[in-house]
Order: sequence, then structure tokens, then C-alpha cells
Amino acid sequence: MKMATRKIKWITSILSILLMLTIFPLTSKAEEVETEKLLDLIEGIINWKKESVGLETGDYLLSNVFLKNAGDTTGDWYPIGLGRIGYNDDYEAYLAVIDDVVSERYKGKNELDETKATEWHRISLAILSMGGDPTQIGEDKEGNNINLIADGTYNRGLKASLGAQGMNGWIWGLITLDSMRYSIPANAYYDRDTIIEAILRLQLPDGGFSFYNDQTEPDMTGMALQALAPYYNSEQSYTYEQKNTRKTVTKTVRQVVNEALEALSTLQLSDGDFESWGEENAESTAQVMVALTALGIDPLKDKRFIKKGNTLLDGILKYKMKDGGFVHSKTYNPENPTSLPDESNSMASEQVLYALISLYRFEEGYRSLYDFRPEIDSELREQIETIKQSIDNLPDKLSKKNTNQINEIFESFLQIPASERSYVYNYHRLSDAMKTVGIENTSPFISSEMAVTENGNGTVTPLFNGAYIMEEKDFSENDEAKVNSLPEELTTEYYVEVVKLLDKLENAENQNEYSHVLTDLKEKKTRLDKINKEIKALNKDIVEKLYPFSDLSIKDKEVVEEIFNRFEQLSAYDQQQILNNEDVKKSKTQIDNLIRARNITIVLGALALVLAGGIIWRMRQRKAKRKLEWQTDYDG
Repeated sequence: MKMATRKIKWITSILSILLMLTIFPLTSKAEEVETEKLLDLIEGIINWKKESVGLETGDYLLSNVFLKNAGDTTGDWYPIGLGRIGYNDDYEAYLAVIDDVVSERYKGKNELDETKATEWHRISLAILSMGGDPTQIGEDKEGNNINLIADGTYNRGLKASLGAQGMNGWIWGLITLDSMRYSIPANAYYDRDTIIEAILRLQLPDGGFSFYNDQTEPDMTGMALQALAPYYNSEQSYTYEQKNTRKTVTKTVRQVVNEALEALSTLQLSDGDFESWGEENAESTAQVMVALTALGIDPLKDKRFIKKGNTLLDGILKYKMKDGGFVHSKTYNPENPTSLPDESNSMASEQVLYALISLYRFEEGYRSLYDFRPEIDSELREQIETIKQSIDNLPDKLSKKNTNQINEIFESFLQIPASERSYVYNYHRLSDAMKTVGIENTSPFISSEMAVTENGNGTVTPLFNGAYIMEEKDFSENDEAKVNSLPEELTTEYYVEVVKLLDKLENAENQNEYSHVLTDLKEKKTRLDKINKEIKALNKDIVEKLYPFSDLSIKDKEVVEEIFNRFEQLSAYDQQQILNNEDVKKSKTQIDNLIRARNITIVLGALALVLAGGIIWRMRQRKAKRKLEWQTDYDG
């Protein structure tokens, strides 16, 4: 990764925050208590996650024990949460590891995955959250920088449909594409309108969205709204055939979103939470919260989402455990046995984590959860706030007398860059007012004006006390000392440290001063790659050749011994990375016992034959002796 791709726009973020605080008091005293509570809840989840993987609360979560899962669903969502709140952690470690992971996976035929485009999307969002650039991450087989945005969004169709895994691909493709307002080349496979329309086609008759059936699911509806949120203020109409009804309809994104919001409001339960597949759960509620904040709807105040005095936040807190984590559901589901009603769950906790962060960012006036651009500067913020206030001041009953007033507001609205107009949350009222008094709406379609950048780093905004700010640094003597302190016999326990140091040195301006260290680190990395490759190969062979262990027989002797011997070549630490490593040991013992039992059986059988032969011989001898005695008596 180029040095430039690691530079984070944190100075700009801090200045913009200070200016915002000066011009706009962010919260009242009551709201201040609420946001402090959110920070406590957020940190509680982070600390629970640390403890769940064997770390102390003072440790970095992004450590070796956690980062071994970088690049999959268990290893990417927590970094997204950490980065969006600016929590103090080792962001460079994640970026170094994911750089290596992506490069290795791109050596395979299907790169990140054959059908799941969301692999590109999740990893891209995590990289942006850590302050990296997903358009320049790692290297492919030809040594070129990998562009996850191109490969996973607008050019995904060159390998497989963006919708090959269902609506998730379309939704997260659009979220990722708009995360930095990326531009799309003219010759790209997809454009924004194609992706937007693909999502709109999937709307159900009841207004919502679902992955499997014909009834609204809060999770999928929430995610769809998160993707469509930047286009809520667009006047563009789409004509398409709905997949479920086969009817041709013409709708704006705003119409679809409003229908979906109505469906969600109807589905909200009295405790403030939601259910999916008949199960009340935290994740469904979390996704709706992210959707509302993306649309500028206050989950704590909007009457549509308050049931019997309970807000979405109340609904989420219903699932909080004493250890700081969150359960999936309060009831046990035998079809989902890993999600216990009395034990914090990692997936539930991670989704609640970023939902709470989305709420915090909304309440404090920052960009939405999946908008990774630098925070809005004070001048633009003031423009937006002024327009919103002017719209709020419009009378309920409008007439031609209000034409000039409405025109002035509209002209001010057009001064806002199209890529920022989604932050004028009450624009729909202005749009309706223009229709009422007969003013032509000449605002350009947002989808055609969204392109802002081809690349760039995600912005890490330090919103949390003790927030971590990454700085570019040369490779130092202290770094060299860390290299020298690495053991001669390396295990994968040191993978993160080696990858991080190597990445830092390769991107350091003073790299030439440490050429000998670079050679050493590359050699160490090669050895670790070999160990990691063997661990993966062993795990694959164990699943394919030894499962189920209970069915092993003597005919599996050679396979078991070959796998066991390879297992024995690993260090004690690396043996712990092997699937069911204790069963691998037991399988060898099991085969040895079977062979021993067979040998004993053979020996006992042989002894039995010898004994039987001896008995027969003695019987024959006795018979012969009696016959001889009889003949002697007879002759006598």
C-alpha cells in the first residue's frame, strides 16, 4: 500500500469539530446526559468483546487473537464500529493484516468469493473505518494495487451478478459505492441507477423488503433504507417491474422509503423493538435504528417509532447483559442454539455497537454511519442548518403569497452540493411546498451528481475520549528492536506483529536505512505464510478425511497417521489453531487402539490355534497309545 493511502484527514476533522462546537451548541444538558450514556454503552460492548476473546479491557481489541479473523464477518464489523467512533485501538494493525489477507485471497480463482459480493463491501467499509483506502489495498497476482470498490461494486458484474446472493449484494453494493461518493467510469458494468432500481424492484406489496418471503422483515427493510437514504431527496422517478407482483410501477425513492417506514412503524413492538421470523431480537432493532439515523429521523423523538412510550433505544437496551454485551433474543431458539438468551452474543453485540454509534453521530451532528468523507465543514453546516430552519418556518397552509419565500429557500438548497443534499433532512417539506404553489422543481437528479472521488482514505473522527490518531512515522530504532526481539522459532502468534512491522517499513520514507531489517522481516513473513498455509490445509484435510471421528476404522490408518504427523510438526501454539485438535490426537490413539486390539486378537487367535493343535495332538497320541495297548492285550 502506498504511503499516501495511509494518511488520515484527522486534522481537518478536529478543526471542523471545534468550529461546529463553536457555532452550533450540539446538545442541551438533558441530551448531553443521553449521549454520555451512549458512550458508556458503546465502551461496554467493546470491553465485553475484549474479554470474550481473552483480552484485558486495557488491551487493544485489534490484536493477534482478534485479527486472525480479519477478512471475515467475525473480524470486520467490530473494526467498523471502532473506527466510526474513533475509539483508541491499533488501526494500523488491522490495515496491515487486511492488506495481507486480501492479497493472499486474490491469488485464488474467485478472489474474495465466487458469489458473495458482500465480502468486498464489508472489507471495504472496514478499511475505510480504519482510515484506509479500499481502492488501493494489497496486490494482485500481477503486482497491481487491488481496487475493492471497482471489483465489488460497479464492475462486479464482470465476474458474477451483484445480486447473485440476493438483495444483500445490491444493498451493500450501493452503501459501499456511496461511502465516499465514488465516481463510476463510463464503461463500468453497473451505474448507480441500475443498482437503485434493482433494490426498488424488490419492494413487497406491504411496503417493506424481505430476503426470503413475501412479508416485510425489519432487518432487510432497515438495510434497504440505509442504502436508499442518500437518494431520499431526489426527484428522479424510476419505472420498473416489481419482482413480487410483476406489476410495472413508477416511483421515486422517497415514495418507496416512506412506504417502507410505514411498514416498519406498524411492525414495531410495544417494547420498542422488532421481531424477525417470529423472534424478538436485538439485530432487527439495530438495523432499523441505523436506517432512521441515515434518513435524519430521530429514533428517540419520532412518534412513528415510539410505542407505549418506548423508543428503539429502549427496545435495544432490553437485550443488554450485565457484562456489557447484548443477547440476540430473550427466548431460546433450538434452530439457533449458539444464541443463548442468557449469554451475550457477538453478532448481536456488534450490530448494537454500530447502531448506537449511528445514533451518537446523529445526535451530535456528524455524518451518517456509512458516510466516510471528512466531516461537514462549519460553513456548509451553517448553510444546511439555515435551510432546514427556513423550511421548518414555512406555514402549514400555503398559498401563492408564499411563492417568493419558497423560491428563495429552493435557490439556497441548490447551492448545497448534490452529494450533501441528503443532510437537508426536511427537504421533502420544501418539495411538497413547491408542488402546492406550482413552482417547477429543477433540482438535478442526485444519482447523476453523486460522483465526488475516485479514491481516498476514510476519515477517522475522534469522537471518543482517548481516541487514537494515526500518524505517519518513519521506521525507528524501537521498531528494529521489536524485530530483533522476535523468537527464532516463529509461530503464528507473531503474525500480526511481523505483518505490521513489515508494512510500516515498506511504507516508510527511511526504508533504505533498514534494508537489512526489511530482508529479515520478509523472510519471517515467508515462514509464517508457510505455517498459515499448512494450518489451513490441515483443517481442510481434517474436515474432509477425518470427520466424523467416530467412524474412523483401521482402513484409515495411513490417513490418520499422515495428518497426525503433520499436526505434530506444528508448535504447541499453532496446534491450537487446528480444528478439534484434541480429536486429532484422539484419532491417532483410536487407530492405535484398534490396531492393538486387532493384533491382540490375531495373537490370541494364533495361541488358540496352537493350543487347539496341541490338544488334538495329545488326543491323537492318547488314542494311538490306547490302540497299542489294546493290540498288545489282544495279542497276549
